[in-house]
Amino acid sequence: MGIGAYTLWYNHPATEWTEALPLGNGSLGAMVFGDVDKETVGLNLDTLWSGYSHYYKVENKVEKFKKARELALNGQKLEARNFIADNLTGDDCEWFLQLGKIHITSMKHLCPKTYRRSLDISKAVSNVEFTANDIKYTREAFISCPGKVFVYKYTSEQKNLDLKFMIDCELRHEVFTDNDTYKIVGIAPSHLECDDKANPIFTYLDGEKEGIRFCTEVRVVSDGKIKANANHLHITDASEVIFYLSAENNFESFDKLTCNSQVNYEEICHERIENAVKLGYDRLLSEHIADYKKYYDRVSVDFGNSKKDNVPTDRRLHEFLHNKNNDNDLYCLLFNYGRYLTISGSREGSQAMTLQGIWTFKTCSPWRSNYTVNINTEMNYWPTMMCSLPEMTKPLMSFIKDLSKSGIETAKNYYGADGFCCHHNVDLWRISTPSGGNPVWSFWSLAGAWFCRHLFEEYEYTLNKDFLRKDALPIMAESCKFCLDMLVEDKDGYLIFAPSTSPENEFKVGKEDCSVSQTTYMTMEIVRDLFENTIKAYAVLGESNELCEKIKSALGKLLPFKISKTGGLYEWYEDEKGFDKHHRHVSHLYALHPANIIDIERTPDLAEAAKRTLEIRGDHGTGWSLGWKINFWARLRDKDKVIKLIDNQLRYIKPKYRPGRGGTFPNMFDAHPPFQIDGNFGATCGIAQALMQSFDNKIIILPALPDKWADGYIHGLTAKGNVRVDIDWQNCKLTQLVLDGNGTFEINYNGKAVTIELDGKKDVTQYVC
Repeated sequence: MGIGAYTLWYNHPATEWTEALPLGNGSLGAMVFGDVDKETVGLNLDTLWSGYSHYYKVENKVEKFKKARELALNGQKLEARNFIADNLTGDDCEWFLQLGKIHITSMKHLCPKTYRRSLDISKAVSNVEFTANDIKYTREAFISCPGKVFVYKYTSEQKNLDLKFMIDCELRHEVFTDNDTYKIVGIAPSHLECDDKANPIFTYLDGEKEGIRFCTEVRVVSDGKIKANANHLHITDASEVIFYLSAENNFESFDKLTCNSQVNYEEICHERIENAVKLGYDRLLSEHIADYKKYYDRVSVDFGNSKKDNVPTDRRLHEFLHNKNNDNDLYCLLFNYGRYLTISGSREGSQAMTLQGIWTFKTCSPWRSNYTVNINTEMNYWPTMMCSLPEMTKPLMSFIKDLSKSGIETAKNYYGADGFCCHHNVDLWRISTPSGGNPVWSFWSLAGAWFCRHLFEEYEYTLNKDFLRKDALPIMAESCKFCLDMLVEDKDGYLIFAPSTSPENEFKVGKEDCSVSQTTYMTMEIVRDLFENTIKAYAVLGESNELCEKIKSALGKLLPFKISKTGGLYEWYEDEKGFDKHHRHVSHLYALHPANIIDIERTPDLAEAAKRTLEIRGDHGTGWSLGWKINFWARLRDKDKVIKLIDNQLRYIKPKYRPGRGGTFPNMFDAHPPFQIDGNFGATCGIAQALMQSFDNKIIILPALPDKWADGYIHGLTAKGNVRVDIDWQNCKLTQLVLDGNGTFEINYNGKAVTIELDGKKDVTQYVC
């Protein structure tokens, strides 16, 4: 393994967002461009959104829902769709905003002879190095989680640095400068819309509808001279300049008005800066690296040294597009980058990661940079537990808990149902009602039930019964109540969740595209998965009650799977013809992944139908869709398809792209395109799934190892049951397996199974070959 497995580097500055390099500590995000004369750093703060708390007073629409259900059950699908569009859609969610852009301008024009810009993801540190006029210049940047500050250090071999510092912010704000300090105090809009040219239209309101107030403070420490001007700081005659930045706002909770906030956000910013300067650069850096590496170093992977350390990352991607056989380190880099983004984008106390993580590049960002919860937010956390990062799921657990509260009124007033539900778009204010627009995306209420899988998997990986009892099961039970209330008998006596949609996909009714069906199979699979996991949770805790008995009774009556005339699985209630057979969503394979209802050993016929479904869908798609397909094929244990989909995921996409197939941008961000971060996590999870899978007390070793990765290892994965797994192989054959855990497990490798006892005291090593 070379440094190319954990280093991104380039021989030119970034000119586009998808070339810049991301830094983060969960709450504060930065994108470093590395320009020699006019440096730009994009800034984000996880709780800086448009909008305000809505109290979740949801208009009662139960009778209208009953009418829509009646139309769908009578087979009047177009009429149901039109009625839902007119009566059961709601308001769009708010926007995740950019905090601003740092501009650091060199007042002396420099013409570099050499240049290198890099990101070491093993340390979470970004560097820029160049030589101009025989003088060496260096820059180093990181975001400290312990210190909660962004730090950027400029150095020169001579005292010739001449820099102007300022921050450009599109939101309403004021700038204050004083000696060595630059400060912005501002307010986010109460509402934001964008025109057809993606220009923001801000609405600022007072009182209870007031937006979030925020502060950004910067302190400059230098051996040169610092002069404060009206809107910038000017640093001259310096060989070293260090910028310390902190940002905070007065957001407290989704259900609290910001106008009543007691958060002293300006003082918090100031104290962080004071502490950072007092600690000093070297100590901040060492503490940052130590904090980061205690998570990153838990897992290591090697597929063989590609000897590409001296090739810039963008050129590696471009060369890989034409020759996929000579860069195994690039696969490692893709895997490691997903772990890096998880640690940098999701920390205890931060918000969960959005569609762009914590790195959105403009005010009117794609899809509002919101939480799209019909696949994308869930995908953000697919690799987290497997890759031994349980701490990074805490923001997601808090997010789900919030939705279990805000979704109560939606379940009650939209559907007349108990429990809670959530539809396909969510924001900081935890909107759970349907968004505006076409029912093909807006009218889908199963996000809450899907998130319950994450709750139960948190227990499966950690075996934390307190978490299961106090946190997970109460929310799962409320989701079950909603689903039970939504079930009705179909014409054959089966229970179906009616009506429903298959996220963002449509089928033909005559010459029209329609999304609303009596039910859909993704919906039924999520309900089945929720019911099965909830029953397991009660059994683990040795509990049973009336609700548990209702769930057991309903489970046996749920609509069974059906295989279509093409040999694939039904997507809708009837064997409909989809309007696009290569559609990016493959929602009706939820039962294959992330659930494990369909399994090649337990349900071979359904697994074969799932395989046929994927063959029809094809091996291309958007970036995140490719990530999902990697996981599907890993579950089907098809090593050739796994590597083909990973190769497609690594398809080079230019920064100035044309709409089309997905792949990877120069900075390794997933390309939908545009940028969506979920594809990065889908790929990381898929690579892990190719090497190890676990279900209940069964651990499958090298289930879909590609031939390209003939020699290698992966150490530090976590299997369900809280087992650490180290795997080594040569010539595509297992050579050493090290397990560390407690309990009885079935180990499956190459079609053979052995049962072992782990005593929790020491590693157990099995030499298989």
